[in-house]
Amino acid sequence: MIFWMISFFPNNSRQFSLRNSQSSCKIRHELLAVMYNKNMRVLLLLILFFSFSATALPEKKERAIPLLDSAQDLFGNKVNALANRLDSFFATERADDELGRSLIRVQSRYEVRERAAGDLNNRYRFNLRLPNLEERFKLLYQNEEDKHKEVTKEEGEKTEKRNKVRKGWLFNADAGLVVSIPPRITTRARLRRSFETGTVIHRFVEEVTYVTDESGLEEETSLTTDHTISEKLLFRFINSKRWRILQKNFTTTHGPSILHQLTEDDAFNYGFIMSSVIDEGIWYVNNYRLAINYRRNLYKNWLYLDLIPGIDFPKTWSFRRTPFAFIQLEAIFGD
Repeated sequence: MIFWMISFFPNNSRQFSLRNSQSSCKIRHELLAVMYNKNMRVLLLLILFFSFSATALPEKKERAIPLLDSAQDLFGNKVNALANRLDSFFATERADDELGRSLIRVQSRYEVRERAAGDLNNRYRFNLRLPNLEERFKLLYQNEEDKHKEVTKEEGEKTEKRNKVRKGWLFNADAGLVVSIPPRITTRARLRRSFETGTVIHRFVEEVTYVTDESGLEEETSLTTDHTISEKLLFRFINSKRWRILQKNFTTTHGPSILHQLTEDDAFNYGFIMSSVIDEGIWYVNNYRLAINYRRNLYKNWLYLDLIPGIDFPKTWSFRRTPFAFIQLEAIFGD
């Protein structure tokens, strides 16, 4: 009977099938909506869970900051240790300032240069200890009798302390004497400070010098950048300017160098320096220099030999090569 009515009234059957399809679509949409709501509830719960766990992350970062700082300090100490050791070996002014020691240096240098006569210079330099300087650090290279000495915990802490980058201001002064007729006396005062950017150490120096000759008063500013390549290789870049006030002479020097420590008693300094000058308002390069400085500890850290061969390319000779060589003996007396 139902079959006959559907077949007899075709329009009604179409309407019935449309109603069934619409109702099935409606049920399907409702099912999808229910599943969507369930999925959204789960997703919201996951978002809330991870948001709560994310809010705890800053505390972990804050706790990790001291560890990162200590690791950075330790790495900075290792970076600075090689620079301290090499500057102490080459007896630079930075080593004297940070050591804060009183000493007397006697230098005898003989210079041989192409197209020039040989020249012998004897210099005496006196470094003054100032009572307000920080506690001085000791030399990192030791005498032969101390090589087999056992390092205690206290000595290790002292070594770590002196290898830290000194970020405060340091002031020091020294005086020098050049044996000539008449003698030339030099007095200098320096203010220095070091700071770090990552693994690179920058050293700023401001120096005022007075010389008892026609040079008179001089002012020099320098910025030296150090980066440790390995345990025995140090890369250094130098930027400096010097102003001879009375002579109205302004010069600059720029260039890289590599310091290489072979043993406790031998080291090399390979350098390339570009010099410039301002003359009557014109700034130009007046010299290029390639040089190697070999330094040898001859006797118990107080007698040193320096052999310095090199080549100059001066503007006065149309940048033609000019070979030269320095032979220097240096004796250090003091603390």
